Amino acid sequence: MKKFKSLILTILFFSAVLLSSVAAYSETTASDIVLPAPTITGGMPLMDALKNRKSSIKFSKEPIPIQTLSNLLWAADGVNRSDGKRTAPSALNAQVVTIYAAFPDGIYKYNPQTHTLSAFSKEDVRPIVGKYPMVLLYVANLARQSKYLASVDIGFIGQNVYLFCAANDLNTIFLYDSNSYALNNKLELKLGEEVLFAQAVGYPTGK
Repeated sequence: MKKFKSLILTILFFSAVLLSSVAAYSETTASDIVLPAPTITGGMPLMDALKNRKSSIKFSKEPIPIQTLSNLLWAADGVNRSDGKRTAPSALNAQVVTIYAAFPDGIYKYNPQTHTLSAFSKEDVRPIVGKYPMVLLYVANLARQSKYLASVDIGFIGQNVYLFCAANDLNTIFLYDSNSYALNNKLELKLGEEVLFAQAVGYPTGK
């Protein structure tokens, strides 16, 4: 009988530990974001977008609508062909760059193949980079590609974002000093993965 009671107490103890772990996880993990299908037709002519392209650090606090966010991520590095290739070139088609989006309510990982945002954490890491409404974090797998070529790939993605912002009344700035060490720890990156650059995006002030 004593052994049975001891077994029950042990089960109850570990159940409590498990429940507390689940609760702690739910407190630190945001919810996935369901993105609508991107609008991939129409828009501003390319030459007009090039004329409007600029860097700016002046952002309002206005949130980016979900449809605009969907279009932005697809323009950045979304799948634009049936063979899975992307809107941004990739050296040797290595596809070593992953985009994380940082918002006030947490961090999300962009999945180009499914065009979804997977929740990673509820922590607001934007202050590590600067006071921006949304920050795109460009993570490269340097175990599969050199930093030189990965940086070129990120440059292509960044320019896609610049042109999209120019065509959609958004401000943006590419950030080369993004405190990679701190961000790498926050994203719990695997060996060989590293945050190389970041890019802030938001509506201009006075909109």
